[in-house]
Amino acid sequence: MNEPYAANDGQDQQAVTRLLHAWNDGDAAAAERLTELVYAQVRAIAGKHLRQFGGRMTLQPTELAHELFLRLMNADVAWQDRRHFYGVVSVAMRRILVDAARARGAERRGGGEVHVTLSAADEAPDTDAQGEAFALEEALAALRELDARKCEVIELNYLLGLKREEIAEVIGVSVPTVDRELRFARAWLKQKLAA
Repeated sequence: MNEPYAANDGQDQQAVTRLLHAWNDGDAAAAERLTELVYAQVRAIAGKHLRQFGGRMTLQPTELAHELFLRLMNADVAWQDRRHFYGVVSVAMRRILVDAARARGAERRGGGEVHVTLSAADEAPDTDAQGEAFALEEALAALRELDARKCEVIELNYLLGLKREEIAEVIGVSVPTVDRELRFARAWLKQKLAA
């Protein structure tokens, strides 16, 4: 399976939605079966998110996937369908990585200890991939507030690796609509990140 979001067939897609609904109804076994069914896709998504940090994260895709599942098991989410699940997965992974990057940055600066330095270089802003990831997370949050569908389209394309046709099918719009949403979202994010 090349695309992390794409299921092998319609039967897998329906199984994911059925298991999500069973999980909503309190069936703990459904959550376990769902984890087994989607683990490979979630791990692939984790790898894609980690690559965005340019190798600066110490987490591995397996660790990120496990952390995600731990958080999902404790989350109170009213699962709607497969699309909703993978959207939550993508957002939750970004948050885990941003939290880990912030913690790593705080640790590098001595955690909660107060440091007094004489070097202005010690206070130079962090301009590595972590800073870029923070900026991207903030820009996506702003885009989500402006237009949730445009944000979803860009996340499905860039973060989950879906092709235009797959995005159109997932969100129930035409391919030209996806193209317009992607063009707008790319231009908006480029302008927001340049500011």
